[in-house]
Amino acid sequence: MEKFCQSCGMPLSPANQGREQDGTKSTQYCQLCYIDGQWTEPTITFEQMLAKGIAGLRADQTTGQLKKWFLIKSYPMMLKKMRRWQ
Repeated sequence: MEKFCQSCGMPLSPANQGREQDGTKSTQYCQLCYIDGQWTEPTITFEQMLAKGIAGLRADQTTGQLKKWFLIKSYPMMLKKMRRWQ
């Protein structure tokens, strides 16, 4: 299993894995991005995914300010490396 969702970059765990068309858990994508072997947002652009991810990081109340700042600054470079955006 990948360490991060290869679409949005969210940490991937058994609890949040997406599903393939045959019902098996996806080893590459989270349930927010991939269900039943299909993208949940098939037409989302890289820029839209970037904005969505940054908004999610800003809204997170459980992460300290310094860590949040670092995650927001590094997110664009990390997202570019995800399989969906290659």
